[in-house]
Amino acid sequence: MSRPTGWFEQPIRTGLALLVVCAGPLILLAGLGGYVPDDDRTAVVVTGLVWTPLTVVVLALAVGGTVRDQRVWRALDADGVRVMGEVTSAEHIPCGEDERCTRVRMLVTVPGRPPFTTSHLLLGEEVVAVGTRIPIDVHPTRDLFRLADASR
Repeated sequence: MSRPTGWFEQPIRTGLALLVVCAGPLILLAGLGGYVPDDDRTAVVVTGLVWTPLTVVVLALAVGGTVRDQRVWRALDADGVRVMGEVTSAEHIPCGEDERCTRVRMLVTVPGRPPFTTSHLLLGEEVVAVGTRIPIDVHPTRDLFRLADASR
């Protein structure tokens, strides 16, 4: 599994997000800057005043989520312990109009902590036998884990 993707590694999603984030301030600028007819100026300014705080909230959530994901990833890179999760079940399920996925449920045992179960979706109808052991990186004291990169 690779690290979380950055802003500019997803150009379409980043472009759409920037459109949403810039909408409120641009509408407000158009209303206050005289780029709209006088008849519509009040409505445009009010729309800009409503949209601007919404765009600030969207931007704050996006940046905060990205920072949190990167912090979690760094914590696992620095302190993570490699353990083996045991597959307890694997079933093929639909995950889109024409796609199928495999839901894998695992039991993960971490030294010094109670075992926990997790499930992951794998794209495609992969055959995963019950009892198969899959490497997982687990933080020894926090509830952080990820499927491990088998090449590491």
